[in-house]
Amino acid sequence: MLTAALVLLIAAVGPCLLATLWGDPADRLTGLILAGPAATLVLLLLAAGYDRPAYLDVAFVLGLLSFAGSLVYARFIGRTL
Repeated sequence: MLTAALVLLIAAVGPCLLATLWGDPADRLTGLILAGPAATLVLLLLAAGYDRPAYLDVAFVLGLLSFAGSLVYARFIGRTL
């Protein structure tokens, strides 16, 4: 499970973070939207790998907050364009 989390972190979250850091506003929004579920999956795999069910709460909260953060950022882009 831990190797799967590492592979997913490098293969999925890494490019999303790069797009979020360096890109035009539409690319940043896309990176932000894709990074949320990918980071949630990484946290779920880490919780299963370390056999700590309490860590699942962190993953679920991140899933909810990443969706809300994406909506706020999309609204901010709509005002500036």
